[in-house]
Amino acid sequence: AERRGTTHLVHLWQAQGLLTSQYGMGPSVDMTGTSSVQSQAVAWYFQASAKVTQMLAGIFSVCFPKFYEKYRKAFEAGVWLTSDPGPWLGRAIVFKLQVYVHRDGLDAGPCVTFPMGFFTGGEAYFPDIEAKLAYRPGDILIFMSGALYHRVGQWYPAPVPPEMSDKGISTGRVSTVLFSPQTSLDLLDGKPPRWAQRTMGGKVCDALDFDHDVAKNVRATRRKRKRNLY
Repeated sequence: AERRGTTHLVHLWQAQGLLTSQYGMGPSVDMTGTSSVQSQAVAWYFQASAKVTQMLAGIFSVCFPKFYEKYRKAFEAGVWLTSDPGPWLGRAIVFKLQVYVHRDGLDAGPCVTFPMGFFTGGEAYFPDIEAKLAYRPGDILIFMSGALYHRVGQWYPAPVPPEMSDKGISTGRVSTVLFSPQTSLDLLDGKPPRWAQRTMGGKVCDALDFDHDVAKNVRATRRKRKRNLY
């Protein structure tokens, strides 16, 4: 049997059941990996998908320029792996699951999503606005996933061309969702680039300030020692 499931690659978000004010934020477990091989695979994935991400970012910046700018600034402050070009803080990879009606209430603004694979069916449904859209490989949806209920219609495996099967690609549907959590955007608002890396997601003081304070104390100690020599 083939494994199915959802992988969440998020640079910075709130851990379930933990208060941000007390524990800060951090990257998802899927992002950091539980082994060296997994962490290598995540870095490889971001590099391999960089051109697609940049293309989607270009489309997003034209459709939602204000949201794009907000996402970009938050990404620069919250980025964990710089091999991801951004501007979204998170990606969900839905691997060969049927997707039922839901609303992503913890996400901010528009998400970008697209399907891949070999399947039939799988149309996009938006019951709030009574809409049904084609949702095939190559199609892109940009919508307010936190405001609109949505689901993916039943999909069915389709034959895989021999040249793809020879590469280990099996039948089924895989989708990618690019998003930014609202709590992460709130925390990162106004923060400088690499803030999450420099503060462990708000858990400790800024590493650059710490280095400055240490250097300042060392200089003060040296001056004091020189005075004592005379």
